[in-house]
Amino acid sequence: KGSLKRAVAKALASAPWARDCAGRPLYLVGGSWRALANVDMHRTGFPLPIVHHYTMGPERAARLVRLLARIGPARLAAIESLSSSRIANLPDGAALLSLLVRQIGPGALVASAYGLREGLLYERLDPATRARDPLIEATREEGEAQGRFAEHGDLLDRWIAPLFRDEDPESTRLRHAACLLGDVAWRAHPDFRAERGLDMALHGNWVNVDAAGRARIGQALFTSFGGGSVVIESLTRLCARERLEQATRWGLAMRLGQRLSGGVASPLEASRLEVDDEFVTLCLDPSDEALFGETVAKRLRQLAEAMGRQGEMLVRE
Repeated sequence: KGSLKRAVAKALASAPWARDCAGRPLYLVGGSWRALANVDMHRTGFPLPIVHHYTMGPERAARLVRLLARIGPARLAAIESLSSSRIANLPDGAALLSLLVRQIGPGALVASAYGLREGLLYERLDPATRARDPLIEATREEGEAQGRFAEHGDLLDRWIAPLFRDEDPESTRLRHAACLLGDVAWRAHPDFRAERGLDMALHGNWVNVDAAGRARIGQALFTSFGGGSVVIESLTRLCARERLEQATRWGLAMRLGQRLSGGVASPLEASRLEVDDEFVTLCLDPSDEALFGETVAKRLRQLAEAMGRQGEMLVRE
C-alpha cells in the first residue's frame, strides 16, 4: 500500500494537470474503473442499468475499498453487469482510485463506457466535428431512421421554443433531443407508443447525457405519445420532480404540434405559439384555420392548463 501511495504521488508530481483538479469531475476511463462503477450501482440499487455517465461522490472510492475487502469473488460474480475478467483487479483498482481522489480532490467521479481507443479516434476528428453535440447528433440520426418525416424534429423544436424562453441551456438541448425523437414510436401499437418512447430515451445508446437527462427526455416522449401528463413516479429516483413536470410541458407542446401538422412542415411554418401571463395562444394563418379541430383545441387546452394559463386560438391576417 505504501509503495502504491508513493508511486501515485510521484506520478502526479510530474503531471501539471493534477494541480487543477480540485472540485472538478474525474472521468473514469478503462474497464477496471467501469467495473467499480457497476459494483457501486449494484450496491446502491441504482434504477437505471446504464454505466455511461454514472456519477458517484468522491467519498465512494474509499467505501468501495472497504466493501471489496469484505466480500469475495463469488458475491461479485453474482452481479450480472460485472465482467468476470475484471473481478480479480477490482481491489487494486479501488485502492488506486481512492489514493487518486485523496491526492487531487475531484468533485465527482463520472464513469465512461468508452475507452482509450475512442479517445484516440476523437483526437483525429476535425475541430468542427468535435464541436457538435453528440446527443443532438445521435438523436437526430435515430429520429430520421425511425421516424417518417426528415427534419421534422428540428422544426418542431423551433415551433415550441417560444413557450420555454427562460430555460437554462441544458434544458434547451434536452428539449431539442426529445423533439428529434418525437416520431420514433409511430410503428408501435398506439396503446404502447408512450412506453416505446420512454424506453428509447432511458436505454438508448446516447452520449453526453446523464440519468436525469434521460429521465427528462423520457418523460417528454411518454407524454407526447399519449401517456398522460402525470409525472412517472419511478423517474423521480433519477431526476427532480419539478424537472420532470417541465418535461411533461415539453411533451404536451410536442403533442399539440404533431396533431396540428400531421408531420407536414407547412402548418408549423405558417403558425406560431405565443405565451403571456394569461394565455397560451396558437396563431394560425387563415388558410390553416380548418386545422383547428376538436382534438387540436383539446391539446391546446391541456398544454395551457399545464402552464397555468388559458388556451386560445387566433387567426392572423
